Amino acid sequence: MLAQEVVREFPGKVRFAVEDFGASPLAERFGVDKYPAIFVDDALVARPEEFYAWGGPENGRYVPWGKLENRKKFQADLRRMVEIRLAGGRPASAASPQGAGAARALPAVKLVDLGGKAFTFSGLKGKPVLVELWATWCPPCISTLSWLKEIHADAAVVAVAVESEKEEVQRLVRQKQLPGEIVMATPEILDAFGGVQAVPTLFLADKNGKIVRTFYGAPPDLHQEITKELEKLR
Repeated sequence: MLAQEVVREFPGKVRFAVEDFGASPLAERFGVDKYPAIFVDDALVARPEEFYAWGGPENGRYVPWGKLENRKKFQADLRRMVEIRLAGGRPASAASPQGAGAARALPAVKLVDLGGKAFTFSGLKGKPVLVELWATWCPPCISTLSWLKEIHADAAVVAVAVESEKEEVQRLVRQKQLPGEIVMATPEILDAFGGVQAVPTLFLADKNGKIVRTFYGAPPDLHQEITKELEKLR
């Protein structure tokens, strides 16, 4: 296997492991239900759709997999991710599958803020929209929400609290002066986003409501990556 060949380049430093996605906590966390998916520690660095179309558009990074140049590209990407980890960094998790993210729009669901005001994502069109699924018990979530104050002028922010008590959400909003629209999750909202695969999860949409990037978890360069993507949308 090509991934094993890369692992052998780092004798004594890297171990290759195989997990059944039906029994893998990492696969469950990221919503992986097909093969293959490649992880470096707990970072998802290549989704199944990067290798095969799986009924969607054939524009994954390594499609068609049969081409030698695509296989070499995969090995080079994996080698770079391993080197980042060995150097003390943490690779960023992969975005939503190419094509799927580009074709997907923010869902047409009813949202209600903490003050009882109802709104929709379509009403926020005109500038990029950043949606964060977060929880009060998740320090990286709160850190990112606080950081969003820095970009609030450039994007509408909607923070959807999951697995959290409303009173605790309200307390944190007051204490941290969190920006944007704060919403308590409902089953309808979570279903519209495909469930909760990780917290934090952030969806970045352009001014027309089209999701262009999805971020899972909280890698060290999360804020830089969000800033970079926002620059592209200006």
